[in-house]
Amino acid sequence: MGKMIISKGKNIDEAIHVGLAILQSKREEVHVEIIQKETRRIWFIGSKPAIVKLTKIERQTESSGAVKEEKFGSTNANEAQIEAAEDHLSGKAWVRGGKIFYRSSPLCYPTITVGQGVLLLKNGHPVAGTTVVTEGDQLEIQTTEETVETKWDIVLDEDKLHAILHIEPGMKKRFQIKDASPDYHIELKAEQHIEIQNTLEYQSVLQKLKSLNIVQGFDFTAMAEAAKATKPGDFVIARGVKPQEGKNGWVELTVNLDSKQAGPKLREDGTVDFREVNNIPSVHPGQVIAIVHPPIPGVPGVTVTNEPIPPKPVHPVAVHLGKGVTAIENGTKIVALASGRPVFRQQGLDVHIFMMDKLTHQGDVDLSSGNIRFHGDVDITGSVEDGMSVEAEGNITIFQNVTRATITSKQAVFIRQNVIGSVISAGTGHILAFELAHLLMTIEGYVEKMISSIKQLVSSPAFKRTDWKQNGLFPLIKLLMDHKFRSLAVTGQKYIEAVKKSGRQQLHPVWLNLAERFQLCFFSSIPNEFHSLEQLDKLLEDIKATTKQYADTNGRDSYIEMAYALNSTIYCSGSVTVFGQGCYNCTIHSDGFLDIKGTMRGGRAYARKGAFIQEAGSDSGVVTRIVVPHGQTVKFGVVKEGTIVQIGKTAYTFQKEHRQIEAVLDENGQIILDEKS
Repeated sequence: MGKMIISKGKNIDEAIHVGLAILQSKREEVHVEIIQKETRRIWFIGSKPAIVKLTKIERQTESSGAVKEEKFGSTNANEAQIEAAEDHLSGKAWVRGGKIFYRSSPLCYPTITVGQGVLLLKNGHPVAGTTVVTEGDQLEIQTTEETVETKWDIVLDEDKLHAILHIEPGMKKRFQIKDASPDYHIELKAEQHIEIQNTLEYQSVLQKLKSLNIVQGFDFTAMAEAAKATKPGDFVIARGVKPQEGKNGWVELTVNLDSKQAGPKLREDGTVDFREVNNIPSVHPGQVIAIVHPPIPGVPGVTVTNEPIPPKPVHPVAVHLGKGVTAIENGTKIVALASGRPVFRQQGLDVHIFMMDKLTHQGDVDLSSGNIRFHGDVDITGSVEDGMSVEAEGNITIFQNVTRATITSKQAVFIRQNVIGSVISAGTGHILAFELAHLLMTIEGYVEKMISSIKQLVSSPAFKRTDWKQNGLFPLIKLLMDHKFRSLAVTGQKYIEAVKKSGRQQLHPVWLNLAERFQLCFFSSIPNEFHSLEQLDKLLEDIKATTKQYADTNGRDSYIEMAYALNSTIYCSGSVTVFGQGCYNCTIHSDGFLDIKGTMRGGRAYARKGAFIQEAGSDSGVVTRIVVPHGQTVKFGVVKEGTIVQIGKTAYTFQKEHRQIEAVLDENGQIILDEKS
């Protein structure tokens, strides 16, 4: 106890108030003892004042920690109850400086709820939930502490080109109790403090690398960053060397063979001069047309475990020489033997080079002239009449109209006037490779899914318990082909049959090689070396390379140009241009870009590389449909209500007329309209 005084007053409250003023203390900082209670007599004769003894409480009375507040002393029980009722701390508990205090009351007991991260001991026993504090309870607060160890591991990627250290730094979690003001019910709350403790050691990393046989490409800077990491992350701590891919053989042209015509020239008076077209290229005897380059092999790479990574194999081009050309200097140079137009055709690794002759037919093609079939270029100064046919290995140029006729070119068709009720095709020489390439694209998707299915199955415990490993993947591939991948079986057989029917002399060895591997892998009756994941991955890689090579070279020399078309079918393995009034109720297939400078009204058009149409649709409700693959766009100058545009598998029907607009797919696969100013 500290300083003590005795004070008087008319009543107990006044005596306490006088004493507190003398001690310069608050009510909760003193201990009150009632010595004499006031008495009142009539006319104040014999009245007695109230006398109290005030003793200042020293701070150390709370230093014992989480214990109850010291109870009031009193001369009798009734006086103590009166004093407790007047005390605003009665029946309350509070937290200060990490310690808990309480002052009980006969009529009110403090309650305490224990929060997360706090341990409350009541009379030496832990408390869960809410507890009631009674007179004499000993309370002690403890906070929990949790330590999480650092976790890390090193893994290799699929190609063993990168060693990746994944780390989750450790930490120490500790809780600090919050102060709580006096109240009848308090909740013990704690603030969580996290201290990052990354215990990754450099030597441990090196030992792990050694155990994984990782011997080269170390990145010590990344290791140091990982050791300082304060949050989970991946660090590439060793790198291999990627193989440098080689290049297939190729043919370098030494002359400009772009024979695409620019179209008629518009005179100042508004008339058209059909004579003003680009000159068709020609060469003279002895001129070098092309140089044949051998394949350039790639450079092997190396894994972080010092294993070599072979580059993809490279292949030479197969050069087929036709009329009017020859090869010199061990086949590395192609030279013209006569004057004329050189023709260069390439699909995949197959290259055909020859000199093109030219036939000029004066007048119309009709019953009097008969059909025309020619191995070179054909110029027709008149029209092609009903029921007639013109076929050519080279370009076909028709100066007037084509009416209910068939025009077929292995290169390009240029019609200066109208096409009515006819069938026009260009690039038909590419049909075989076109068919094989499309079959390969379908097979590619199936093989990719099969590899994914096999990898899932071989990693399952059920697979490991079988004896399938004795025969490689042969039983599993056969099972998948019979049940899940019947479509692959059908498409694969179509490809093999198409190659057989073509004749070996017409195809590059790459197409033949794939057919043989399909047969051995998917249709063999006995196990062989192709029944492994490595061979399946290699097969998929070669399929992708072949389809890409075809896509890069297909149709680049083919095109169709015409002024106007009505009720006609137009097929081209390159681009199609309608430069005049437009086309009406036509079916168009273009493996290049479709450019209609006039009106497209009715019919259906497919354009693999996108389309521009100046005006599409009809006020009369005739359905007009334009289709392009996923990733391409369709642009319109004017597009009328009811016109259908389809991009990939998503179709959109215009509900009103738009001008200067572009239809594209957004990231969600929905068609959006981008208006151009």
